Amino acid sequence: MRTPAPYSPTFCLSETRQDPCSTKHFEGAFTQGSGFMHVRGSMEEGIEDAPQDEDYVRLPANVTLEKPRHPRSKWGTYVPGITGRHPLLKEELVNLPYFVDLRVTANGQRLDMDRSAISDYVRTLDLRDAVLRRCFSWRVDSEAVLDAVYTRFVSRARPHICVQEIDYTCTSGDVTCHFESGIDARVRTNGHNHFTAVSGTAMGESASISVTTDTGDTVAIQAEIRAAGMDFSSNTENALRPSCAASRLLHTGETVHIVKISAVATSRDSGPQGSPSERAKRAVAQAFDSLPTLYDEHAAVWDAMWERSYVHIEGDDEAQRALNFALYHLLRAANPDDPRVAVCAKGSAGEAYFGHFFWDTEIYLLPFFLYTRPEAARALIEFRFNTLEGARRNAALYGYEGARYPWESSVTGDEQCPNWQYADHEVHVTADVAHGIRHYWSATQDLDFLICSLETLVETSRYWRARVECKPDGSVNLNGVMGPDEYTCFSNNNAYTNSMVSRALRFTCEALRIVAEYRPEVHAAFVKRLGVTEPEMTELSRIADALPVRTRPNGVILQCDHFEDLEDVDFTTEWPDRSRPFGHFISQERTYRSKALKQADALMLAYLFPAEFSDETLAANYRYYEPLTTHDSSLSSVVHCILSTRLGLTEESGPFFAHARETDMNEGLGGAAEGIHIANCGGIWQAVVVGYAGMRWAYDSPHPEFHPRLPRQWKSLAFALLYRGKRYTVRIVGDRVDMHEVTE
Repeated sequence: MRTPAPYSPTFCLSETRQDPCSTKHFEGAFTQGSGFMHVRGSMEEGIEDAPQDEDYVRLPANVTLEKPRHPRSKWGTYVPGITGRHPLLKEELVNLPYFVDLRVTANGQRLDMDRSAISDYVRTLDLRDAVLRRCFSWRVDSEAVLDAVYTRFVSRARPHICVQEIDYTCTSGDVTCHFESGIDARVRTNGHNHFTAVSGTAMGESASISVTTDTGDTVAIQAEIRAAGMDFSSNTENALRPSCAASRLLHTGETVHIVKISAVATSRDSGPQGSPSERAKRAVAQAFDSLPTLYDEHAAVWDAMWERSYVHIEGDDEAQRALNFALYHLLRAANPDDPRVAVCAKGSAGEAYFGHFFWDTEIYLLPFFLYTRPEAARALIEFRFNTLEGARRNAALYGYEGARYPWESSVTGDEQCPNWQYADHEVHVTADVAHGIRHYWSATQDLDFLICSLETLVETSRYWRARVECKPDGSVNLNGVMGPDEYTCFSNNNAYTNSMVSRALRFTCEALRIVAEYRPEVHAAFVKRLGVTEPEMTELSRIADALPVRTRPNGVILQCDHFEDLEDVDFTTEWPDRSRPFGHFISQERTYRSKALKQADALMLAYLFPAEFSDETLAANYRYYEPLTTHDSSLSSVVHCILSTRLGLTEESGPFFAHARETDMNEGLGGAAEGIHIANCGGIWQAVVVGYAGMRWAYDSPHPEFHPRLPRQWKSLAFALLYRGKRYTVRIVGDRVDMHEVTE
């Protein structure tokens, strides 16, 4: 493997001690991926006291507040789109067989990081090239010592393969080492076995396994291990873990170098012909033929992604490192080549939220990709186009025409949320989808894209027309909804939802007018096919104008009609431990009737549409709602960071930004244990570029525009940006902005 560029601490995530309490956190934080597949950073040999095939029943719950089941370690291999049916949790992302499996025995003792005598331990993820390295010294007995170096990466250039290299050096005594490489199908997803059939074989230095899921998908994995001077023999006694093994005597000063390459192929894959098993075998063979260049081609792809997405902070290494961590996981998680899937709430790094897609897609994730990698942004929106039929089914199930996007989506577009409160009432996601379409159009002016979006816009507008209450006096209400603040349920005329619906309806009419002007023949065909009429468009415009957003005389937007009637909460007495979410101290029933917000709700409008809020109006809303907000959601801090920055409240902005940074990086909090808070990662980019750099959204400005307010310790801020088809480099020092167009 090529030696990487000199060590950069802001691009390095490290674990320097073995702490059983933080193992799962680092497994999530160290997740590697290619967009196509993702592998948690579990140790190759596993941990003896952490069985992975435990069957249990995970119940539907409030994922934000539930206490997850914590085995000592959690393996995870995920291919977005490979889902299974859980008896209670509906459709979920399936944990696939563990192919990085490599067990080591020295002088009869099995390596176990909990039980073996380990020293000089360090494990690092280099965020620049997504390579995970683990080094340690193992005292096997009173005389024998082995130094070990493990290196692995999931190739970004060949998305179906994973490359592992392992070096063992005998630094004292003589050691007989036994290496056993396998593929382990004894895994569960949230305690459930989704495999209806498993077939495992091994021959010589190769092992293969094929599984069929309970949704009918087939996944084949091929793994081959090679080491000079070692002949591997196969073991097929356990079909759930086919393996191959070899032994080697090492004298002092001798080293054994091992290479293991694995490939994953599925029945969903497009491209080369052949069965998944044939394609996996072919991918491994081709990788070994290209072994000297595998790392170089992988690193080159990462170099190109970083060049288009970098953000450099001078004067704050802690912020820079957290930002690099967030960007790494965003770049890892997205797959611009497959619009049949989006980026799930845990970034395919764990099983919380079951691999489902939320409003995070349009509000928190899309902007980063839209202004850096628009091909990935388009794939996220095309996912909504591809699941329109599911949205139609959702609307029909509730008795409405048109299309209603699910609160929690999977690959079909049908509602997957197991909790009725959110599934039934958190309908703003349908308007958020339209907002994402509008945002993409504003940033790209891609007319072909706008044409492709018409059916989604019209069908979602028809849902809103059916969903609202139109009174004889001409007034309109949208009743019985849950806004972004999930601690207020069953609200009427939620300000955020009503505003987003109004904008969605207006944009539908605008999109039809634009297409009629520039592609009249396309417009005519579309109108005929969907039966769109002028009276229908007039009615949509009327509803958009009539949907109320209640405000006080001082400009404070009421979150919903009855918000002022909700009960006050004495946070001082009822929230004694601010290190734990407020929701742990109060029942859900109580939150539904209290002025206690989980996250920004009405303030989301100031965050998304800053041009419509004067400083005075923003300040009035911020000062009213922030004291009522518990920030129990990981989505809350970045919004308040951006808004407080706009108000010049640097002392308030800093802690919000710090909290967002710590969400997945703080080892003590263990935030990454169940997966990455990927929406927060997108939010961190927004906090820097939209908050501190003060960039205006594309729908507010036809060209890049900045109003910076950098933190005092930041000497400069520089980043790459794509805006309406042009690439720029931006550098900010103080309130001075230098922007240059990049010519290819």
